[in-house]
Amino acid sequence: MSDQKTVIVTAASRGIGAACARTLAAKGWRVVLMSTSEGCETLAAELGGYALRGSVTEPADLAALVALAMEKTGRIDALVANTGHGPGLSEVKAGPAYGPDSAGHLLDIDDADWHAALDMYVMNVIRLARLITPIMMRQGSGAIVAISSKIAVEPKPTYPTSALRLALHAFAKLYADRYGRAGIRFNCVLPGLIENWPVPEQSLQQLPLGRAVKLDELAETVAFLVSEAAGGVTGQSILVDGGSARGVR
Repeated sequence: MSDQKTVIVTAASRGIGAACARTLAAKGWRVVLMSTSEGCETLAAELGGYALRGSVTEPADLAALVALAMEKTGRIDALVANTGHGPGLSEVKAGPAYGPDSAGHLLDIDDADWHAALDMYVMNVIRLARLITPIMMRQGSGAIVAISSKIAVEPKPTYPTSALRLALHAFAKLYADRYGRAGIRFNCVLPGLIENWPVPEQSLQQLPLGRAVKLDELAETVAFLVSEAAGGVTGQSILVDGGSARGVR
């Protein structure tokens, strides 16, 4: 088994996932990537890693991803569990986002969409944790970072099913309590407005930084959390949102 550490990154064809993969590879990690498109294969070739096309909502794809990492590298030292947006998005047509003119209604989201969002935001991480925890326990260490969203702690009608991400934060805390003494840490990162999303200037001006968070800033936070330098950080939900969250926690 090589001494080079291996990290799995999901939804890694572009955006946050790709930025995390590039940053970690630059720091010496061997990357094993997954996405639903060929972008993960292109990026893996660029970074000298490995890739598998698949969906985070398909248990068989997750099992194949872990198997690929073990076959090619013999170890799994970290997981960056990234996903896209789940169903149930709505669009504001006129007036405030909290007003009656927002398109789509909370109670119109059907059971199938709620269950799909649960698979997208929560169950994929639980399923991956089941697969990689025995490996990390044998190795004596490991780190998991789940990419969540600021919307989980400040819900917005435009992304209603993101409320389910709070279950992920609770699972992270339960996992941290259970497996901390086995040397495995679990944290969540909660991005706010990120530069790869089109954001109106008016929204940016409401941020204390006056700008969106850069992808490499978010990726550096993730890289820190999976590193030995963050050995004392576990069970946390860390906002990387340019200071936009208004609550005191």
